[in-house]
Amino acid sequence: MSATALGTTLASLSSSVVNVALPTIAGDFHVSASASIWVVNAAQLATTATLLFFASLGDARGARRLYVAGAATFTVAAIGCAFAHSFALLVAMRALQGIGGSAMIVTTPTLNRALFPPAQLGRSVALVAMFVAFGTAAGPTVGGLVLAFAPWEWIFGLSVPLGLAAVVLGVRFLPRVPPHGGPLDIRSALLSAIGLSAIVYALDGIVRAQSAVESLAVGALGAATIAIFIARQFRVAHPLLAVELFANRIFSVAAAASAATYAAQGLSYVALPFFLQSVLERTPLAAGLLMSAWPLTTLIVASRMGRISDRYPAPALCTLGIVVMGFGIAGFALLPAVPPSWAIVACATVAGAGFAIFQTPNNRAMIAVAPPEKTGRATGIMSITRYCGQTSGAVLAAIVFSVAGTNAAARHGLGRETITIALFTACGLIAFAAAASSLRMRAPAQA
Repeated sequence: MSATALGTTLASLSSSVVNVALPTIAGDFHVSASASIWVVNAAQLATTATLLFFASLGDARGARRLYVAGAATFTVAAIGCAFAHSFALLVAMRALQGIGGSAMIVTTPTLNRALFPPAQLGRSVALVAMFVAFGTAAGPTVGGLVLAFAPWEWIFGLSVPLGLAAVVLGVRFLPRVPPHGGPLDIRSALLSAIGLSAIVYALDGIVRAQSAVESLAVGALGAATIAIFIARQFRVAHPLLAVELFANRIFSVAAAASAATYAAQGLSYVALPFFLQSVLERTPLAAGLLMSAWPLTTLIVASRMGRISDRYPAPALCTLGIVVMGFGIAGFALLPAVPPSWAIVACATVAGAGFAIFQTPNNRAMIAVAPPEKTGRATGIMSITRYCGQTSGAVLAAIVFSVAGTNAAARHGLGRETITIALFTACGLIAFAAAASSLRMRAPAQA
């Protein structure tokens, strides 16, 4: 459990710790605020593009070996990030880090399921959520502390010894889950990776002022590739994406609600550092401490949600959590011009509590309806909705920043109106997630 906890924490820490450093990285490399978001996008996109393949690979060849390989890759990439001498190299190393994190993330539930009895499935899911929240909570504070005393490169350097520890613990203690065999569908893996990457690249074209024809062409290519990928999953004997799981209404609705909620969180996590540092002129350390209230609250509440999700129905819990999260994000958008610190913390606390109330029962519902031999595939879908949502949220933030004219004003920081638009966009995603989650209340109880 310590081995999987460390890997899960590292994967989530690597995302949240970078957000608070985006304004500093943008200044050092002389890139726009919208372009700097690719430091986040690169890792999330690489994770998203490889999750399904790694889920299949873990089931077919063994979760333990894949976890250890992922931890090693993550550590090597962290070293590359620390010594990156150009923005392009930093983005490339972040992509490699996302691949390593993907391998750890997708195998953790499979390994944990081998450790916990079925009656405690909710607790195992809650523990994963708790460690994700812990890494996310530590990120802003760690990032702010590093930037207060050292260059941003140390943000990545600090994760190297932790990555090495994850490798050692994984080799020594992780359980050997018997693989289920079966061929690996490399063609499907390539189709999914190309399709997702093309769609994100097309959306990012708005930020880069790419021609409309080029963006539409690349987007159409991505959509067509994803369509071919999905059609292929119905034909092959061992599909990369377990499409049959979506026949279950609870699973499909939970996936939709998860994607929208994570998109809202991802958008908010990108917008808030610029809001706190560029608009409110708080230091990186102060911004990190204020932002940490969100994931820290998620950590505290998630630690209680395991038993609760084993006892109470997921639809009510999930819908309640989404609504509460929405109130927190809307609170940020409606803060006065010079808000006191307690008001910022209050909004972050409400948003974090709502996210925790939603996350654990939603993830439990997705895993519970999957057969044990398809836990890895279900986890892959669960993780890909998370990262697709987070990546979409970051891309939406970049689009809002760009459309609002922040490229021209990058050296002077973002305006309050731009941040408000971004946060209300996140509220729109929350409204969709709440509507989707409420549909489960009419699903058959046995599903």
